[in-house]
Amino acid sequence: MRVLITWGSKRGGTEGLARMLADALRAEGLEVEVLPSGKANNARAFDAVIVGGALYANRWHRDARRFVEHHVKDLRRVPVWFFSSGPLDDSATRKVIPPVPQVEVLMERVGAQGHVTFGGRLTPDAHGFPASAMAKKHSGDWRAPDRVRAFAAEIARALPSARPRPVVELPGRSLSRVLLHGVVGWAAYWALMGLMAWITSMGVALVIGALATPAIFGVVAHHYFRAHGARGPLFTAATFAGLVALLDTVVVAGTIQRSFDLVGSVTAFWIPLVLLFFVTWATGAMMSMIPARVGTQSAHAR
Repeated sequence: MRVLITWGSKRGGTEGLARMLADALRAEGLEVEVLPSGKANNARAFDAVIVGGALYANRWHRDARRFVEHHVKDLRRVPVWFFSSGPLDDSATRKVIPPVPQVEVLMERVGAQGHVTFGGRLTPDAHGFPASAMAKKHSGDWRAPDRVRAFAAEIARALPSARPRPVVELPGRSLSRVLLHGVVGWAAYWALMGLMAWITSMGVALVIGALATPAIFGVVAHHYFRAHGARGPLFTAATFAGLVALLDTVVVAGTIQRSFDLVGSVTAFWIPLVLLFFVTWATGAMMSMIPARVGTQSAHAR
């Protein structure tokens, strides 16, 4: 059987895990190809795939995430395992550390067989922030080769009969859910604008509306990102901003006002758009960094 092992990391520690795993699988009699995620372009050519990612602020390295997202259909056809590297202590050898929420979602999207979190590695001379600061107290190698070999043995035992697991349909990924939240935010903004225009002058209403935009879309974004499997912060922020711009142009400017002066207004159009984009993105980014609850374990974790 042909097995692809691919990884995403910055400093080589996760690559080392991938190569340890490859050596152990070859010792089990399997044919293994090892490629960084940025160069692994043909998942379809393999009988099984193992994807590893270094963890940064409870998020997988983007190369590992993108590999899974770009090859979802192919990965659903074969047995898939994930591994993460990150803890700069011996915690990964003392207890089972479940996948972070972002990785758990990716596992459910492809029907992955299992996941293991290994300790990380940080050299004393690591450069860049925050690695250089962390290296002063947490440099070392906690990757535990014996656990890597045990993981490889588990995979080798499972492979002859392993089949892709059922894919979990994630409510948060529904495009209609994203659009609905954007419409709710847009409607709340214009309801506030209408109320303020009735109470005070339009100029004051525009200023209040611009200031209220972060609060309105902060609440909307928080509610959206709470859903399991919510789409990424950048996609969601861009969708919200594009939808609001379209509704403002077609409904408010084109239909109600019958004038497109609104689109040229910095205060009424462009500032709210920029604010809602930034607040949505920031809310999603912060919520994605929240770690899994201590003591919990994903059904996929082994």
